[in-house]
Amino acid sequence: MATDVLKQLDERIQASVARIHQLRKENEQLAQKLAETEKKYADAAGMVKQLSAERQQHENERNDVRTRIEKILTRFDGIDLG
Repeated sequence: MATDVLKQLDERIQASVARIHQLRKENEQLAQKLAETEKKYADAAGMVKQLSAERQQHENERNDVRTRIEKILTRFDGIDLG
């Protein structure tokens, strides 16, 4: 009877050790996925920042072109063609 108890205890310990190893492996995999996700997020955030700067630059250029066109049209308005 004592050997049965020891055998059951040994089986439980073996199962617990196996579960601990499995959980450690899962934890390592999750840590790796988290690191990859954080890197992707950082890359995406950098891309958003870059694209926002480019958008602002294009908007400034568009406004400059609009201002120049308005000045040219104003000059045409002052010309008497008739």
